[in-house]
Amino acid sequence: MAHDSRFTPDAARRWAELGGRAQTRLLNNIFCFACRKPGTIVRFTGKMRGEDLVLEGSCMACDSPVARVIEGS
Repeated sequence: MAHDSRFTPDAARRWAELGGRAQTRLLNNIFCFACRKPGTIVRFTGKMRGEDLVLEGSCMACDSPVARVIEGS
């Protein structure tokens, strides 16, 4: 999946484990509080917080900051 993103090593491993289909679904399923609607995260970074993978980036529609947490098992 081609995108402008940076991940810590642990986050990159976790992201890769999800597979392309799940990655796409997660990236296209954020909520932007500025737009007040669902959207897509772009220009994101990935890091682990405990067992959770946290993506932080921008809303594709309005460029406001957004985040997506992918909970660990």
